[in-house]
Amino acid sequence: MNFFVKETTNETLWDTFIFNSLNKNYYSLSKVINLEINHKKFFVYKSKEIVASFCLVFDKSKNIISPKFALYTPINYKLMKNSSLSSIYSNQLSVNEAIKRFILSNFKKINLTLDTCTNDIRPFSWFGYPEYKKKFNFDILYTYVCKIDNLTKKNIFQKGIYLDSSETNRRDIRKALKKNYQFKEIFSKDIFFKLKESSYKLHKQKFNRSFYQKQFEAIKILEKKGMIKMYVCFNDDKPVAMNLFSTINSKSMFLHSGRSDGDSKNLYGVFLLLNSIFSLSSLGINTLDMEGINSPKNSFSKLKYGGKILPYYQLRYK
Repeated sequence: MNFFVKETTNETLWDTFIFNSLNKNYYSLSKVINLEINHKKFFVYKSKEIVASFCLVFDKSKNIISPKFALYTPINYKLMKNSSLSSIYSNQLSVNEAIKRFILSNFKKINLTLDTCTNDIRPFSWFGYPEYKKKFNFDILYTYVCKIDNLTKKNIFQKGIYLDSSETNRRDIRKALKKNYQFKEIFSKDIFFKLKESSYKLHKQKFNRSFYQKQFEAIKILEKKGMIKMYVCFNDDKPVAMNLFSTINSKSMFLHSGRSDGDSKNLYGVFLLLNSIFSLSSLGINTLDMEGINSPKNSFSKLKYGGKILPYYQLRYK
């Protein structure tokens, strides 16, 4: 069966496909993609059926580059319910082969960051065989994914997120759940920027307000559509920590966090994350992507919650 690529400008059709895709990736939503100055969206067809989608971001020379406002440029796959694993693997291989042919035929320099749903990169790694005079280069990155379905404050001690945690984190979880902090779901631009900027100061880094203001344009729109949840921890009625998540059907991605205090002993972060997870689970979320563990400065805190480390790939060609 012939697979082929075709550009689309139909954002309703695009987003509908993303909502029902295997990936359900926040960074594939049209409102997020549209933050990029130069980009195009494409569908992959199998005959008349749309079986995948992807977006490309360009520089002034029409080279494919990494996006400014997104972590990924995923290949989004159709969710193949009631299909055999053989059919699923074969479909992904054919989709990736079609995309490889398309980008190599149309672009000289390529930089793509796929997500964890692309676990078969053979069409790209095979390119140039057997001499490999020209080939794709790969970087392997990692994220941390937790199962949070049917998770509550009452049953957490019987769930993997607790049982598979470190002993230190289990102790912190028990202590945090006893704290008298206030937990609220509240969408507030003022709190978001106040705690985001505070976090940068705690790390002695410069805060790029204009960069986050641009991101917040999409966040605000998507929150109104029910695809963003913001949670805040208050202590004595003062906001001390915030988390922001995407919610697309049964999948959530950890997008942003901020805090006012660098002292980990107060357990603001643990208290807030646990209660955020309880809330997300009550909404029908069963998978939480903790969003990247690729920096030695912030990887270890995310590894505490009984999840799985999953690889994803950055592809480069020139």
